[in-house]
Amino acid sequence: MSVQLEAATERARARIGTVLKQKWRLDKLVGVGGMAAVYAATHRNKKRVAIKMLHPELSMDPTIRERFLREGYVANSVGHRGAVAVDDDDVSEEGLAYLVMELLDGETIEQRWERKGRLLSPHEALSVMDQLLDTLAAAHAHGVVHRDLKPENMFLTRDGAVKVLDFGIARVRELTRSDSAGGLNSPLTTTQSGSTMGTPAFMAPEQARGRWDDVDGRTDLWAVGATLFTLLTGEFVHQGGTVNETLALAVTRPARSLGERRADLHPALIRFVDKSLAYDKSARFADAATMQHALRVTYAEMQGHDVADAPQLQVPDLESIPSSRAITLRNLTTGRGVTASGQPTANSLWTARWPWLAGGIAVAVLLLMFFLLRSSVSGSGSDAAVANPAPSALAAPTATAEAPPASVAPAEPKPVPLDALPEESHGHRAHGDGVRHPSGTSGTPNASTAAAAAPVAPSPKKSGDPFARRK
Repeated sequence: MSVQLEAATERARARIGTVLKQKWRLDKLVGVGGMAAVYAATHRNKKRVAIKMLHPELSMDPTIRERFLREGYVANSVGHRGAVAVDDDDVSEEGLAYLVMELLDGETIEQRWERKGRLLSPHEALSVMDQLLDTLAAAHAHGVVHRDLKPENMFLTRDGAVKVLDFGIARVRELTRSDSAGGLNSPLTTTQSGSTMGTPAFMAPEQARGRWDDVDGRTDLWAVGATLFTLLTGEFVHQGGTVNETLALAVTRPARSLGERRADLHPALIRFVDKSLAYDKSARFADAATMQHALRVTYAEMQGHDVADAPQLQVPDLESIPSSRAITLRNLTTGRGVTASGQPTANSLWTARWPWLAGGIAVAVLLLMFFLLRSSVSGSGSDAAVANPAPSALAAPTATAEAPPASVAPAEPKPVPLDALPEESHGHRAHGDGVRHPSGTSGTPNASTAAAAAPVAPSPKKSGDPFARRK
């Protein structure tokens, strides 16, 4: 961790427990990045949210502050459940700009890829991209081009929904001449001369060249193809040793074919990824909706199904979450712990079951007393006493050996339908906004640690057809 990030993390931790504007209590630090810190927070009405707070030194800069707040405005303009909702923005008593955002629970696709040995199955990778393309179709229809799509900015929730994170460098393109004076449909240029916006390993040629007038929805589709390439091969499309080398390769060389690295994959899948990575924009898919349909047709071919019946893909059923990795929340009315998915934690199960255990112990003690008494009577040689014990000798155990009432029996927790996710996986990057080195590091530290921090052993891949229609 860099000295700057370490200092920012210490400052961010010091704010835990404080209340913003007399209503938002900062409960837990989820992650810290180059631009912001992310907290899990609770409103005074008990609603749980994520608070993304700009660092003090950046909050003082009006340009950076405007760009930070724009993330919320752009994400909300998409109007799709796949874009993380932003409920409010404000400035704290310290003068720090912050966004109030939807609190997610799960992991980024990058974290999932890392956990699974840097390879996802074709089924799982395509199912994620299907939902991503649905969100992109809505975004592009509103003139929003993301411009920084990558596994780190795609988030999988516990219920199998894919969310697109970090619209911070998205550009809202001009849709009509009448809107050119301002508003959400006016072009928003957030770049300065010589700056690099985006992540080189996932940049289309026109973006790597800095030709911002040429950047459009098909640029995002190239990034979708590059993401698929990485998820399926464990490598980036262009294998540059440095950021500059990667940019140079993106500018000068067409993407290599997926078949060069994974000749074992279905030819239909190789054709699909190669088309999305075409150097010439006109050779790519025309738009996100067209690419999504082609993806479903590709999957149908892979499964040997009729291509005329190409349903929406669904994230596969996954392993349940180990209790040691569950995110623990606190139910303020009962005082019992529950996981973020609503299931009881180990402590709350103990709390619910202790009446049964106490009753069982009481019964065991009374039975032990009875047998000791019986042995004592037998040892005295009194056959009559053994054959006809006094009523008082048995009455007490019989009366007190009743089981606890059934009403206190707790319901067994239902299995959670997603696999092991890291503990701190709320899905809100702390907005590193730096260029990403092809080895996987970023020019500025990123807060994907907002989504998870402890390493988890890779889970075995699941098989079968996980792609039933789900809406």
